[in-house]
Amino acid sequence: MNGPAPSPGSTGRTVAAVLVPHWESKTEEGWLTRQVAGSLACATEVHVITPDGTGARASTDGPFTVHRTGTPLRPEAEARRDYLVASMAATGPTGDGPLPVGAAAVLDRDLLEPWSAAGGVLAALRPDLVVVADHRSVGALAAVDRVAPELPVTLVALGSDLDSLGFPHYRPVFDRAGTVLAVTESERRAIADRHGGADRVVRIGAPLAANPSARSEPNTWVGDTEYVFVVSGSASDAHDEEAELTRLLRLRFPDNPVGIAHTDTFCAWHRGRVEEGWAIERSSDMARLMAWARVTVDLRGGRLFARRSVESLLYGTPIIVPADSRAREHAERGRGGLWFADAAELTWCVEALLQPTTRAALSTQGRAYAEDEYGSTDRFIARVLDGCGLSAAGAPVNA
Repeated sequence: MNGPAPSPGSTGRTVAAVLVPHWESKTEEGWLTRQVAGSLACATEVHVITPDGTGARASTDGPFTVHRTGTPLRPEAEARRDYLVASMAATGPTGDGPLPVGAAAVLDRDLLEPWSAAGGVLAALRPDLVVVADHRSVGALAAVDRVAPELPVTLVALGSDLDSLGFPHYRPVFDRAGTVLAVTESERRAIADRHGGADRVVRIGAPLAANPSARSEPNTWVGDTEYVFVVSGSASDAHDEEAELTRLLRLRFPDNPVGIAHTDTFCAWHRGRVEEGWAIERSSDMARLMAWARVTVDLRGGRLFARRSVESLLYGTPIIVPADSRAREHAERGRGGLWFADAAELTWCVEALLQPTTRAALSTQGRAYAEDEYGSTDRFIARVLDGCGLSAAGAPVNA
């Protein structure tokens, strides 16, 4: 729906501006940002500002007014930034010292100017607070400080990449924020260790819930066979490391059904035979597969907080995840699964969770953890509002 934006403060409520590089919900980062904005909308009037779009326009998206400036960040500029950060991190610690001459300019090339038009939107809105999504949003923060340097800023770190989370070029973004919102405990700890001020880094979790209908009927290809469910980020005919792990599992456990969700198809293996179906795209279908499985092997592990792994635990299905993934926190801290560093460890993990007593213990522990940390929308909203210095009524808590 397109149309003019409502006038600032037209409802008499506090006005919050959420600055986000991309307004979407397909990625974990995008989905989480929308949940934060939705929590703010419970107590404030929320305006989303993004460089996205082909032209400057305002539109309504549920409870939000979305202001697109039509000056999108170029994918190649973001890729260049990420490659440079990864390369510099790989060559050794950069510490708090200055970057090599010219590095900052290369990092920010074509990523600052797209945010220039956001200043005009902010000036017209006159928000009471600003929420900046992504700690790499140097241009967004610059737009805020040009217009209203006194405005309180909350940062949603979205620290899916630990290299950039501690990169010195982004320290000013953390320093400017009065509060930093982190999703997981590992992200919260990494921010506090690298940037200090642990008391201002708030872990908010995510608002997830088990779908009650998921247990009403199993997936027709695997049924209620207590199968091993594998979530893969590779196509069925791929030859990368992840694809090799899926082949290992269905060959190593021929007597136990194995369901593999590839990017292009779903394969149900049993005693060397395979039934193929269409790719799993709907969240309800994914939920059913996790809810009826004996164990979920999440080879992707999730970039930000491993949403699929948390959802599996909410159904009482233990998880097996890569040791270097964000999902490991849920297996280790939540005591809801196991983690592996190589193929041999992966097969050992599956063998362990095929034992009923081991599975039962991890199922109970994992579900309790997931429900406590991620299973309450009300707790999530309260954490976000508290982190942004708001009461449930929308007024600043120190007003």
